[in-house]
Amino acid sequence: MGCFKSKLSEKADSLKSQNSKNSQKEFRFAGGRRFHNVKDSVYYLPNDEEESDRLHLQHFMIRYIFQSNFSAPIEHILSEPEVKILDVGCGAASWSFDMATTYPWAEIVGLDMSPHQPTQIKPKNFTFVKANVLEGIPFDDNTFDFIFQRYLVSAYSKEKWPYVINELVRVLKPGGYLELCEFSYLFDAGPTDQRLWFTSARICEERGVDWNTYEKLEEYAQNQGQLENIEKDIKPCYHGVKSNDIKLSKVAINHMTYLYESLKPYVSKRLQISDDEYDELVKESKKEEFEYDMYYYICNQIQAQLQVWFGFGFKICENMLGSMHGWGSNNVESFLL
Repeated sequence: MGCFKSKLSEKADSLKSQNSKNSQKEFRFAGGRRFHNVKDSVYYLPNDEEESDRLHLQHFMIRYIFQSNFSAPIEHILSEPEVKILDVGCGAASWSFDMATTYPWAEIVGLDMSPHQPTQIKPKNFTFVKANVLEGIPFDDNTFDFIFQRYLVSAYSKEKWPYVINELVRVLKPGGYLELCEFSYLFDAGPTDQRLWFTSARICEERGVDWNTYEKLEEYAQNQGQLENIEKDIKPCYHGVKSNDIKLSKVAINHMTYLYESLKPYVSKRLQISDDEYDELVKESKKEEFEYDMYYYICNQIQAQLQVWFGFGFKICENMLGSMHGWGSNNVESFLL
């Protein structure tokens, strides 16, 4: 296959080497958690092992909900040798590793502004590139067959989304697919969940984040100008009494608890409460989620064709996941299967 001898891998390795030479202090610490140290970034979730565990859990949860790695008609693309895939904002690389394991002949590039994924144990066909999308994706036009981006609503301010979509389209090959996935506000949440969630939402909105982005992905895709035949798919994730899947409900509730724990340094400060008081709120929220009808829309996926000069080309957005074995948070994979 020669994945790491391809021009794409050589480019990724070159970028990785350049970043290691130019890197300054990569992390900062607050409330016992590690965070990225990227200037002017609006993203404020941690970058540490605890957050990696949450992201792994989130990954398996979403894969279970959709019962698929992707919704796009891309099996014919994925069967091609040395198919090139970009995971934008890869985080802990749960999705990238899953895809790399499922499609070992594919070349997977995970891109993030701050290193977050395992470095000692990883698929041979995965390469990490440190880069900030808002400063431009460091690859040539028409490089990737499939581009995936998930849960970056809190990473981009509202006015940056059109630029981001343009960058994703730029590096996507004619005939390739784009997949975007975001989540909504909470609905029908109990009072403690509302207090925690909407406090964190206000913090993000003050940074320019639009929490209605999940409703606007279709509009952004249409306005980009090179996308057509846009489709979307929205699925709810129930946490409490409305859920008809007890196993999924328990995982979703645990995931929300871990998310609140990740938000603790900022939200506790905003609420002007002690760490112990915050921990009690999180415990109460977990109890509420078993009792209330709380849910949120987990994805708004866009499927679209890319208009190219020769008249066709696909571009999609949804959930790509694969089969990752022997790692992940609390054996969630085996729990959900």
